[in-house]
Amino acid sequence: MACLRILCSIAALWALFFPGRLFASGTLTIVVQDEETKLPVSAQIEIFRGNEGGTRMPVRRVVPDGAGVVIDRKLEVSFPEGAYSFRLTRGPEYRVIRGNFSLQRESLDEHKTLLPRMIHMREHGWTSGDACVLASPHSLPLRMAAEDLHVAAALGSVEAKPIAGRDAKDPPSNEPSWIREDVSHDRGLLFYGLSDQANQIEDVLKSPVAARLTALGEDAQRTKVVIENPFAWELPVWLASDRIDGIFVLGDWLHLEKKILTPKDGRGPQGARTEHPTELGRWAEKIYWNLLEAGFRIPPLAGSGSDSERTPVGYNRMYVAKPMDSYREQLPESHASVESEDDWWAGAFAGHSVATNGPMLQPLLNGEIPGHVFTAASGETLTLQPELSLTVRDPVDYLEVIHNGEVFYSARLDEFAKAGGKIPEMEIRESSWVMIRVVTLYEDHFRAAMSAPWYVDFDHQPRKTEAGVAFFQNWLTEYESRLKKLPADELAKHVPYIRAARAFWANQLKLATESTGTR
Repeated sequence: MACLRILCSIAALWALFFPGRLFASGTLTIVVQDEETKLPVSAQIEIFRGNEGGTRMPVRRVVPDGAGVVIDRKLEVSFPEGAYSFRLTRGPEYRVIRGNFSLQRESLDEHKTLLPRMIHMREHGWTSGDACVLASPHSLPLRMAAEDLHVAAALGSVEAKPIAGRDAKDPPSNEPSWIREDVSHDRGLLFYGLSDQANQIEDVLKSPVAARLTALGEDAQRTKVVIENPFAWELPVWLASDRIDGIFVLGDWLHLEKKILTPKDGRGPQGARTEHPTELGRWAEKIYWNLLEAGFRIPPLAGSGSDSERTPVGYNRMYVAKPMDSYREQLPESHASVESEDDWWAGAFAGHSVATNGPMLQPLLNGEIPGHVFTAASGETLTLQPELSLTVRDPVDYLEVIHNGEVFYSARLDEFAKAGGKIPEMEIRESSWVMIRVVTLYEDHFRAAMSAPWYVDFDHQPRKTEAGVAFFQNWLTEYESRLKKLPADELAKHVPYIRAARAFWANQLKLATESTGTR
């Protein structure tokens, strides 16, 4: 009897890990091509027993990509006979393809799937990138090709094990495919270009992460520092360091496999809570708006993040445009794209970008791409015309033009279409910032696209408000209260940075008050 139980257990395990080998099965070869070019492409596929949402079928000897696996141009699957469904995707520029198939005992079939592309963003001057990708033993170039992603910053080496069924001399084709590996993560901060030596300083590793910002030394000129966790309690301390070059507005709190209502490490949404799955994404956006109101000009970034094992690379992504004297002068169908990896990152840190996890947004303000600074003198009225081109596959809730944290224009997609795709002109009489965003009706988390800001300086004075500064002063006060619960020796390590931050924000409030008085 014991022997029989052991044999049954072995059979169960074999069926779990090698479906179709123990019982009679059929085989299907799935081939994927771009609908327009008819060329084979890599994509991501999820296969379910029965209808979509049923049991997800395991596929052997493949590269995983989020909840699914990569089809490297074609994929052979072998499952027990029965009915199956699949979901095929290739990043947000392509439509999602859903289908069904049946396998019969010992069948040998081939299914060709054509993927329709909705928009080719790079041909319109916008190149996609993921600002933070987890290191993995699985091929990053192949996963990028499956998501139609062109730029990635990897947390560690991308050297991967060989891809089954692919000749090493035939790498995945997804030109361009630019990958940097000089990125390190430390307690909510990302460091781009930090030397290996600086990463190993023992005293810094044992100190508050703010110590890294003051210990950059010779690395300060070549290192970009990015806030990957915008909810971190240390956020007002980091901002006070004047060493921050970017902040994530879309990151690993936006999961495809689970709903996240509260940040794992940091300050959650304030006031009455809705407990809606989109709440945390909206909170990140509100934090960014207050950062702009406090006078910072830090570009918004997007990426998979440091806690994103079940999310496809490039799900949260940025599109960066090449700066030009007048974007409007270029033919709409042939905008010039960035020509090198260095140009892409320069554009990202200059704010020539859109962050998205869904809508394909191409925005302009008076013919200028995001990041542009308009100037005027006191007493003048600056008239600016917002414009956008939008491609979506999710139903859209609304599109909005945001001016200094307030909604200047809001419309449903059908209302925008009835208006001929034209947004009213803006008349601006004070230093300002402007963003354009599109929010979808997706329910599981915040799915949207948002431009980086455009800025307007009157008399060469950037906008800085008391309310924006107070937002981070209150945050700092709450952080101090939490630190007081630490043992005395641990608390002492934080004291210099708290004092410096307190002085910084007090000065910012003074400047904001003076600025308000001169308007």
